[in-house]
Amino acid sequence: TDAEEDELQELSTAKHIITVDDFATKLVADLRATFDQRFSDPRSINEKRFAWDTWWCPDAAGTCQYNLVRTQAQVYFSAAQHEALVEALLTYGESILGCRAISSIWMSYYTDGHLQEFHCDNPHGPFAFVLSLTNWEDREFTGGETMIMNGQTLDFWNRPTPGKGLEHKDLITLVEPLFGRLAIFDPRFPHGVRQVHGTRDPRKGRLVLHGWFTDPSPFFSGPLDAAAATPVLNEAIQSAIEAIQDGEISSHPCAGTLALRLEVDGTTGAVNNVSFLADTLVPLPSVGVDPAIVRAHIQDELVAWLGNAEFSPSADGQETMITLPIVFD
Repeated sequence: TDAEEDELQELSTAKHIITVDDFATKLVADLRATFDQRFSDPRSINEKRFAWDTWWCPDAAGTCQYNLVRTQAQVYFSAAQHEALVEALLTYGESILGCRAISSIWMSYYTDGHLQEFHCDNPHGPFAFVLSLTNWEDREFTGGETMIMNGQTLDFWNRPTPGKGLEHKDLITLVEPLFGRLAIFDPRFPHGVRQVHGTRDPRKGRLVLHGWFTDPSPFFSGPLDAAAATPVLNEAIQSAIEAIQDGEISSHPCAGTLALRLEVDGTTGAVNNVSFLADTLVPLPSVGVDPAIVRAHIQDELVAWLGNAEFSPSADGQETMITLPIVFD
């Protein structure tokens, strides 16, 4: 009934920015030490000092869009360091986001005058990441935060705030690049880097590794055989999608990614729990449509169908976790 539909509550709140502090602490310290060592003597001659690209990129009007100094992490670090970095990021991406690959990893530093103006990275992957090697607490500059436009700003006329003035902090989220912080965000949202003012010493500026999580696909952690379980999973997903498309409310066009976790009982094969790990789902604007109700209906169908999936018991009876990304476009 209409009353029952209105009572549906969102099972997950849209979260377009995720921060993980103290990420891979030993590795991050090692990468930072390598950078510092190579810049310790400005008169030394080393091929790694020539691996940097000064990226000055004006727009059509001649205004600076990107101004920073960058290199490829694979070129700059040793093979072992790069392998460890990729492994750490992939472990997180697979288990939390359901992304089985990452793009090439860039490393960039920002000193006085460097910035990125607002832009969107729609084609690269469902999640962007920034891993900070910046000595933020001891910085000798201002700026350097990642700027991400708020969802309310992008949906301004559908969610007006009459009688209230708005300032920068109400329109933009600033993510500080704390040392060892991994920031993950929805690259569809306009974002940039606040202009740095102060030091011209690369060792004292903003230093980050960045790229995109890609290839969203199911990830299995546990004894359940992925090949045998995939047909069951696909059938549940297909049934959920058909129910969503047939629903009067849930069929409203949406875009974004939902990453779910299925906890599969090892002794029975039943799904004990379905939870949401990451959520960037946005219903497209439409007059008279409540985005929260649309999201709630989609989430309800997914949990209902995926929660009723029946897998084969595992040989050792141990639980299996399935990270399942579902992309709406």
